[in-house]
Amino acid sequence: MIYKCRFIISFILSMIAYSSVMADTTDTTEIGRYLTVSNKPKSSQVDLLSQIIQVRFPQNVQTVGDAINYILRLSGYSLIPNERMSSALKITLTKPLPAIDRNFGPMSLKDALTTLAGIAFNLAQDPLNRTVDFRIKPQFKRVYTDSNKTQHSNS
Repeated sequence: MIYKCRFIISFILSMIAYSSVMADTTDTTEIGRYLTVSNKPKSSQVDLLSQIIQVRFPQNVQTVGDAINYILRLSGYSLIPNERMSSALKITLTKPLPAIDRNFGPMSLKDALTTLAGIAFNLAQDPLNRTVDFRIKPQFKRVYTDSNKTQHSNS
């Protein structure tokens, strides 16, 4: 009777150990004798704007808009169409790329985009269509509106 109980207990323990080993192997793949990799996507593959970039812009990238389009080209995202852009964003995209921004990173794609657009804008993303937009922050709307009125009255 004691031997039978020991056998049942050892059998149950071995099944528990086997099932835990099997559970561990479903989330990993062995790629070498002592090396395994996770079978899960990287966080930067799930959240594309979190991918880390480092870029040195070529000489043909001259404006903020050129730089934003350059870093978006392999990201899976694109800038919203021109007809949907605010006039403030259109103006910003035509500004010359600052020399300090010609060498960028390493930083997340999101940080790079917000840095290039400047402190007057918030980044807005549409993950369904994989587009990005920049919306002017409320504290800058008045400044932009006032400067626009001044430019039109001087014309």
